[in-house]
Amino acid sequence: MSSEYQFRIDGPYKPSTIPMNRLAEYMAALADLLGEPAAVHFEALREGSAVLVATIDPPAAPKVQGRIRDVGRGDGPQDARRAFRQLDDLLARDNATGQLTGDANNVIEFPGVTRPQPVKFGPFKQEGTVEGRIVRIGGTDDSIHVHLRDGAVTLSAIETNPTLAKELGRYLFDSVVRLYGTGTWIRTEGGAWELRRFKATRFEVLDDAPLAEVVKALKAVPGNAWGEEASPVATLLDARAGRETH
Repeated sequence: MSSEYQFRIDGPYKPSTIPMNRLAEYMAALADLLGEPAAVHFEALREGSAVLVATIDPPAAPKVQGRIRDVGRGDGPQDARRAFRQLDDLLARDNATGQLTGDANNVIEFPGVTRPQPVKFGPFKQEGTVEGRIVRIGGTDDSIHVHLRDGAVTLSAIETNPTLAKELGRYLFDSVVRLYGTGTWIRTEGGAWELRRFKATRFEVLDDAPLAEVVKALKAVPGNAWGEEASPVATLLDARAGRETH
């Protein structure tokens, strides 16, 4: 005899009112959650708000049961946990909650619309710095926009005045600079800090020469002890990490 799982959508839908494309989204995510695609079958859409019923072929039932049990504990394979999030996101968008019930008292609650909402903080305005290589300067009014690239990240919400922009233009593409000014930041729902606006008032050019070249230049300065270091690069790295050298 086949096993049966029921996914209940407690929200605004009934079988006669749920849009077909939304039903298809729920069915696809539920199929991913249950796994064993060849052995999982759609049985019915029942009343009470809307209940998706799936049956599992007997040979696959223990695997599905274990998979659902693990997801209910916050564990399980990555694709199953992703399917849980997809179902919960659908419920949240539909102003609904959900529940999956099955064999052996397997029950998973889906908080949906009732789950805690991530908190956004800000905006905060404070003095600070940003740095990177200048990749673009442009604008036609009193507020000139500057784009800095720091690795794979490009900061584009930077403004300055025409006088400073003209000075910065000398270092376009060639040098790494540090801009000083006032920034407006927010902390996103994911916990990352995002720059919304930065008003630059002054800058300095940073030396981005390789460490080996810096050490070579230090050793060439008369009267210092760097020439006596067996491994000056390691000494610099140890000092930066706060380790004592002997």
